[in-house]
Amino acid sequence: MRAPPKRAGIYCRLSYAEDGSEEKVDRQEGDCRKVGDRMVWPISEYHVFKDNNKSAWRRNRNRPGWDAMLRAIELGEIDAIIVYHGDRLIRQPYDLEKLINVADSKGVRIASATGTRDLDNPDDRFVLRIEAAQACRESDNTSRRVLRGHEARVARRAPRKGGRRGFGFEPDNRTHRVSEADVLVDAADLVLAGQTNYGVTQWMNSVSTGANGAPWTSSRFTRVMCRPANAGLLRDNDGDLVRGDWDPIIDPETWELVRTILKTRTDDHGVYESSVKYLLSYIARCGYCQAGLTAKRRGGRSEERRIMAYRCTNPVCTNRVSRTAKLLDAYIIGRTVNLLNDPEFLSRLPGVEKNPAVSSEIAALEQRRIKTKKQLENLADFPEIDAAIVARSLGSFERKIAELRGQVAETSRQRLLGRMAGVTRELWDDTPLDVRRSTVRSLFTIDVMRSPARGPGFDPAFVEVRLVDVFE
Repeated sequence: MRAPPKRAGIYCRLSYAEDGSEEKVDRQEGDCRKVGDRMVWPISEYHVFKDNNKSAWRRNRNRPGWDAMLRAIELGEIDAIIVYHGDRLIRQPYDLEKLINVADSKGVRIASATGTRDLDNPDDRFVLRIEAAQACRESDNTSRRVLRGHEARVARRAPRKGGRRGFGFEPDNRTHRVSEADVLVDAADLVLAGQTNYGVTQWMNSVSTGANGAPWTSSRFTRVMCRPANAGLLRDNDGDLVRGDWDPIIDPETWELVRTILKTRTDDHGVYESSVKYLLSYIARCGYCQAGLTAKRRGGRSEERRIMAYRCTNPVCTNRVSRTAKLLDAYIIGRTVNLLNDPEFLSRLPGVEKNPAVSSEIAALEQRRIKTKKQLENLADFPEIDAAIVARSLGSFERKIAELRGQVAETSRQRLLGRMAGVTRELWDDTPLDVRRSTVRSLFTIDVMRSPARGPGFDPAFVEVRLVDVFE
């Protein structure tokens, strides 16, 4: 009888979990542990690999757990794998051959509730190849059935059936759940008013939870707000949006604008607002090296005597810019409130209208960009296509999309300033921090210079505040 392996790993995979829940992969792990106990295979706690929401059908699908498992086999860290079922591990002959190449001559064994296989055994390899081919065929058949079903649903303009209900809808995904639909409408208004994703999700967590009861996160909020069903739309098999036969929660023009703003924010890799606690962190800059300033405690031997100050974040900057946070905040707040109550400034602030034409154009360009990118990635299938022309077309789409998103961002900024026009100091203090930060960022660039004077006091001469052109 062959000796048990020295160290076994566990691999779990769930193809689709709408809410990102790990409950089912955790259940698979528990079943795998029972298999290991029954076969007396020692399981390494450091080699439990999970791929949640990861399909094994497409070759180009990234599976971090699968890749980590292959590395562990190659390095000799494990010599066996336990899976819930064989199709959790492999659904493509390509994957099996890759696994065999990595495990070749290492005596790696595979176990599941349905039996064991030895990758070092030619007969077992033969059986595994047959099973992988059958799984691949079943995946192809399933894909065809799903595509045909989706085509029929698009032809009927009907919402999807089954699965978890979408937030804002009843289980039929057609009837509005009014309490949740109102939350989506209000959230769209907050986005259009300039509030950050963090601010909106904080508010949403105070009034609701997701459809499955989970708290809101920025990524979940963005995913739900960008869902076409909210606008009464659905995608056909080519990825194009078509009108559904149910009433929208958010009108399509507003939804297009909100989606474009959220996409613009996703592409902007800036400071996470959830980590910022002070008004001017990373907005005010060092006047010498242009690095952002962040609030830190300084001075005093006791905690009670130390104060918060904005300091340059560049470790190699020799100018040691530092300014008391409370005083710099007060100076900038005063200038902001005064400007938002200046009749001349307000008279020049343009009226803000929705621009659904721009958002629709962006959506159309995005579709063309995606199709062009697919052509570029699969040039081997299209030998008649000139790669240089496709690449130039892709670059042209991306430049145009960036230009149009800039217009949407400008409109969003003007909408924010229109909302804040006439604000009093009391209302300013009651406004969420992320909206106040967005307002300051929309109005000014702030460069802080090193002040020659030391001690208490504040000299505005060493703070250079320039008004951003908001009238273009």
